[in-house]
Amino acid sequence: MWQCPLCKTTISLASNAIKCEKNHSFDKAKSGYVNLLPVQFKKSKAPGDDKAMVKARREFHQLNAYKPLKDKLVELLLSALNNDEKSNIPLKVYDAGCGEGSYLDAILSGLEDNGLTCSGAGSDISKIAVELASKAYKKSQFVVASSYELPLADNTQDVVMQVFAPGSTEEYRRVLKTQGVLITVDPAQEHLFEVKARVYDNPKKHEMRDDIRDGFVRSGSERLSFDIALPTLEQRLALIKMTPFYWKLPEGRINEIVASLDAVSADFYIQVWRKV
Repeated sequence: MWQCPLCKTTISLASNAIKCEKNHSFDKAKSGYVNLLPVQFKKSKAPGDDKAMVKARREFHQLNAYKPLKDKLVELLLSALNNDEKSNIPLKVYDAGCGEGSYLDAILSGLEDNGLTCSGAGSDISKIAVELASKAYKKSQFVVASSYELPLADNTQDVVMQVFAPGSTEEYRRVLKTQGVLITVDPAQEHLFEVKARVYDNPKKHEMRDDIRDGFVRSGSERLSFDIALPTLEQRLALIKMTPFYWKLPEGRINEIVASLDAVSADFYIQVWRKV
């Protein structure tokens, strides 16, 4: 299912020496991930989230605060997949902008708990995030790649996920099979508003957008909201570190926010699309 990002010919990630049909070679790390982001595709020396932010997200997900979101994604995917897709043929699930891999792992586990056979893969532009995902979730294949240049052959995926990540509708349409499912998650109006209210004098709520995706029909949308209690300092820090505010505000200001933040609102806008 993989293709060379340079010449678009078939590539196998099974061997230690990764080369395409035209002899372009790529590095495979000891942890198993493959770097499929050519230097000329990079916009900076180390694109994507840095080590501290990636580790903060892993710490937050280990607290399982977003479990309702992960459960809802599984529920919506089970509803969206038709009977043919629920057969014994393994479903190919791809996470575009996978970060440290928590969402992909949760979705695969949820689908498999409901009797589906799945294979998972994901990509992110952050090498640090992909390395962390590859070390933690051995059943899936992770690669360093841009979501605007997915290293996947045409019409090979049953499900593509885009969770809090930028991406390309054209690429999703290209790599999904006909009738394949795209599921997207974006912040809704109240998401983490308590944090914004402590940072800005006039905080603005997130804008919920209903964009049309060419080549897709939206089969459903849902707003999911729930409160997250943060009784411990560990939980509050994990949440704040996951946001850009932690890395931009002075330490004293962060300490003030952490001291007063005993709960936040989680608010998500989930959309399910089918390729036509």
